[in-house]
Amino acid sequence: MMDKAALRKDFLSKRMSLTEDDILVKNNLICQNLFAALTLQGPETIHLFLPQIIKNEINTWQIVNQLQASFSQIRIVAPYVIPGTKEMEHYLLDKNTKLITNPWGIPEPDPATSIRVNAEEIDRVYIPLLAFDERGYRVGYGGGYYDRFLAKCRPDIVKTGLSFFEPVSKIDDIDPYDMPMNASITPEKIWTW
Repeated sequence: MMDKAALRKDFLSKRMSLTEDDILVKNNLICQNLFAALTLQGPETIHLFLPQIIKNEINTWQIVNQLQASFSQIRIVAPYVIPGTKEMEHYLLDKNTKLITNPWGIPEPDPATSIRVNAEEIDRVYIPLLAFDERGYRVGYGGGYYDRFLAKCRPDIVKTGLSFFEPVSKIDDIDPYDMPMNASITPEKIWTW
């Protein structure tokens, strides 16, 4: 049985067992694949999670820096978890953004000094995940933050997961709140649905 709880435990363990060199190589390959496939439709607003380094998440700073250097017409947005809730707000991420660290060790834009962006303004989102399946469904940490966020976005938003690992064949306990991704980028390839 490949349910979310088992996959969450298994893939977090796999990710935590990666060496610093493994992470660096895989991170570089994901970044290369992302930019090889990126086709922007003019000025866009791109939502990108910032890495939880203590959980060996993909270091998205490499992507942020390359986006800022290569595409002056885009806006980059990062999430802020509203304390005591399962909701996120979204703030502009630029050279003036002051960052704070949340209780999980994740950097976030400081909502007191940052520019808020509505979910409906976002054109594409890069989603954190622990595992995903060959149908485009993902397993996160289990809080449902991204499912709630994506439900508030426009129907045409492009949803792309970033993963160090290839997919499993099928997640058995998908529920009606789970939203499939449009793509997932791994070190080996880009999966699309």
